[in-house]
Amino acid sequence: MLPSFLITLREVIEATLIVATILGILVKLNQTKNIRTVWVATVAAVAISAGLLGLGSLAGIKVQELYSGRTEEIIEGILMIVSAGFITWAVFFLHKYFAQYKTHLLRKIKSTVEQNRGSQRALFTLVFTAVFREGFEIVLFLSTIYFASNPTQIFSGFAGGIVAGLIVSYLFFTTTLKLPVYYAFRTRILSGDLENDAPSSS
Repeated sequence: MLPSFLITLREVIEATLIVATILGILVKLNQTKNIRTVWVATVAAVAISAGLLGLGSLAGIKVQELYSGRTEEIIEGILMIVSAGFITWAVFFLHKYFAQYKTHLLRKIKSTVEQNRGSQRALFTLVFTAVFREGFEIVLFLSTIYFASNPTQIFSGFAGGIVAGLIVSYLFFTTTLKLPVYYAFRTRILSGDLENDAPSSS
């Protein structure tokens, strides 16, 4: 339960921070008419991620139904070894890659909004990609621990992570909690870019 809770909690908070940053950029650039596009893209990404998670769960259940006894134990053992290797690879590579990608994506969104102020399709695509990446990470990591944990515990941790992530995000944006260094640095960069790029009033 704890691994699925922590994984989901982290990704929900990161997705919320990304969406909030994008909304902040739109407000800063007086592009509030595009806020609806951001929410539509977010909902679409969450829905598709949930669908993938559901399909993955059904596939896991089918595998368990098809094989029983000694065969099931062998298959579970193989999958657990593969999962352990994948998790190790994901921790050392994927997390760093996704972190770098998120920073690049936020800059790209800012550039897209500035250069294509009427292009809602471009904004939708970028926001959808950003949020779906977070959802896909959840699906990816939960899939690797499926056969090593009880499905009920995984679901409980997943649900708890979503609720806790939303609560933490809400408190974060409604109180004076300080940003972690990584996000503070990233937000400062984006804010600085906005100030430097803003046209000077005559």
